[in-house]
Amino acid sequence: MVTCGKIRVAALLCGVFFAFSLGAAEKRPLFTPIEVSMKFLASPRVKAGATNSASRGRLTLTNSRWGVIEISYTPRFDYEDRSDKKRSKFSGEWLEDVTLGVQVVFRDALGTTSRRPMGAALLSTRVEFWSIALDGRPHAYFLYIPPQLIERCMPSRDARTVNVSTVKDYLICVTFFHKKWGVLGQGYFGAKTRRPAAEFRELLKTVPTQSVFHGSIVPRSQSPWGLNDMEQFDLEKPAYTPPPLDDAAIEKAAAEAEAEARTAESAAGGKKSGKKSRKSER
Repeated sequence: MVTCGKIRVAALLCGVFFAFSLGAAEKRPLFTPIEVSMKFLASPRVKAGATNSASRGRLTLTNSRWGVIEISYTPRFDYEDRSDKKRSKFSGEWLEDVTLGVQVVFRDALGTTSRRPMGAALLSTRVEFWSIALDGRPHAYFLYIPPQLIERCMPSRDARTVNVSTVKDYLICVTFFHKKWGVLGQGYFGAKTRRPAAEFRELLKTVPTQSVFHGSIVPRSQSPWGLNDMEQFDLEKPAYTPPPLDDAAIEKAAAEAEAEARTAESAAGGKKSGKKSRKSER
């Protein structure tokens, strides 16, 4: 028979468990608020000695400006108790394996063989970071669209200039993702409505296959500005990291290379002997 005292104890235990669950769940990393903008900059001209950086085979672009996407985000923990201001200070905690995904949809790209609109064009990329400090302070990161794609996706109707003056020509979606916590934050730029996510999904449906350019947006390290103020930005991972080789793998690779060299040498010797034998027969 269940007594009133037992019910009270069970309710108390449930309350303690529920409070403990809230306390454990309240510490969640977030990358908000997220602010996104895009501007257009000319590529910096770098000369080394008497060597001109402009090569003879340089493309004749009507506009050589890069599309520069600026992303401002605030990595922090989301606490339910907002009154505790001490928690907003950096406590020495870092978050690893953060992935940044960026998608840019140009609303009205033109065809390659005609100046007629062919629907939207999609440019995208993803960047992985080594670790990001959850310090509750604004961070900044830049991504770059090459001039060739700006001219390809944003030409004007006269085919002589590039249409980079209005924000209404494109919509940018920025997403920070973590394999454990999921989406850490999402931001938009250039939306015409108050529902940017729905507008972005609708635009994606209008993108033809031939107008999808995955990996076309380059990270800061691959841009002309890659070596400027490196300490001011979160460190990104390289696009490809080769696995470390142990001694056995190195010895195996050396033996295979030596065997290939011997095979090539014997093949070359056989060709030479064949030529000599033909001459002797004559």
